[in-house]
Amino acid sequence: MEHHYFSRRAKINWLTLDRFAQISSEDLLTGTFSINWAVESSDVLAFRASLESLDEEQLHSRFRERIAFREEDRIDYREEVDAGLFFNAPAAFADYGRWARQLTWTIDECIALSLGRSPDVVNALTLLQAGEPVTSSELAKEFRARYSIAQNWIEAGQLEEEATPGEYLAWLTRTRLSCAPDLVEAVAALGHQIADWKAISEELETDIADLQARNAELLENDRRWAQALNDFRVDTDVEIQRLNEQLNQAELALKLADQQTVQPVFTTIDHDTLDPRERKSLHKIIFSMAKAKYKFTPENEQWPAVSKIESDMDLTGLRLSNKRIRFHLAAAAATAKQEQRK
Repeated sequence: MEHHYFSRRAKINWLTLDRFAQISSEDLLTGTFSINWAVESSDVLAFRASLESLDEEQLHSRFRERIAFREEDRIDYREEVDAGLFFNAPAAFADYGRWARQLTWTIDECIALSLGRSPDVVNALTLLQAGEPVTSSELAKEFRARYSIAQNWIEAGQLEEEATPGEYLAWLTRTRLSCAPDLVEAVAALGHQIADWKAISEELETDIADLQARNAELLENDRRWAQALNDFRVDTDVEIQRLNEQLNQAELALKLADQQTVQPVFTTIDHDTLDPRERKSLHKIIFSMAKAKYKFTPENEQWPAVSKIESDMDLTGLRLSNKRIRFHLAAAAATAKQEQRK
């Protein structure tokens, strides 16, 4: 402890009182110096004068050394006093093997055991009833500090007032409160799992929430894909219906064209009683269907599309010779050729 808040005069007063413990002048403590300095004797005045001659750094170093000495002296004195108190008696120390066999501990028992003491001897009640100098001992202070931390955790719902040895040891580890290694070994030796089940439970709840969110996302994606598939099927049905209608129109056009008397010349167009515009429309339909469905290519002299059309017509119960199909395709191709040149 640096005591930087001490003024120069206060440090001189403190060092004087430290040197001459028999002087307990209230005036020295307050710094009013309303006393008769002659009473202090020449030794005191000489010592004060030697302190006055020191610079700030020297005075502070002298002051800090004496503070450290007093603190060490206080610790030694405290240990000497504590050695004779009840919580340092042989019977006060914990039998870890016995307490490790307990299924549960209370928070009082946990804290006493963590300090290496038997809960039967050292607990909140016995420490309180013992009075001074027990209540001002380091062990009593540590017990109260740990008890306060535990109560804070209990009020926050993060710790139970009674729990398994493993849960309490995990709590001590989590809060970085020291614990005798022998106690940990005794608990582990009996198969107790040292785990913070509260923290594990919270982690699992978080994982479950994440999985539920992921599941909801997957369900939403599944719904969207199902909707897209349904839309695709609807669109496909509409397209199939449209193609069937075109096929029916083409078959009708072929049937009507079969009744026409047109010379089988690729570059000529038939001249019958049909309106030229209707005939041109039928030829366009025939050519388009033959090209789209049967890959009809006028430049291919073999015209494999003719055989495919003839086969499909047989399946529908309609008959048309290969020659007639070729004739109508030639007429349709000629019309298409003329239209494409425009």
